Amino acid sequence: MMAKIEFKGIDEYAERLSILFKDSEKMVRRAVYDGAAIVADEIKAGLNELPTEPSRMGTAENPLIGVTKRQKADLIEAFGLAPIKEENGYVQTKAGVDGYGSVPTESYPNGVPNAMLMRSVESGTSFRKKHPVFRPAVNRARKKAEEKMKQVVEQQLENMFK
Repeated sequence: MMAKIEFKGIDEYAERLSILFKDSEKMVRRAVYDGAAIVADEIKAGLNELPTEPSRMGTAENPLIGVTKRQKADLIEAFGLAPIKEENGYVQTKAGVDGYGSVPTESYPNGVPNAMLMRSVESGTSFRKKHPVFRPAVNRARKKAEEKMKQVVEQQLENMFK
């Protein structure tokens, strides 16, 4: 005696799986984009809250607490998200600052690199107190971004199989 297994609707199920497979990267990219936008908004808000102070040289005894108004504006303007791409099986983007500040110095005739300035603000130096922006912003936005990504995927799946 042999057992008989019968599947009903297997062709429809297989068709849905193939559609899902074909469109999955596009769906994931959309979800990552929408989630990253939430995180980026939180980081930008953190950059807007950076303390400012007049231009001066910081020392170990009298460290800088903030940045100049021009440096703050340069960091805000230089902030952005890298293009979304797939790397090692993960669809991702990165947030950061790029380019050079608008005020040339003797050491940096093209302007201080914004990434270097942001690292010194984020982590502190021997002459600057740290004022973390990125990590706290990411932590504040994480759950909201994850929820948004989940909603985007669910909405796209719902639309796909109507």
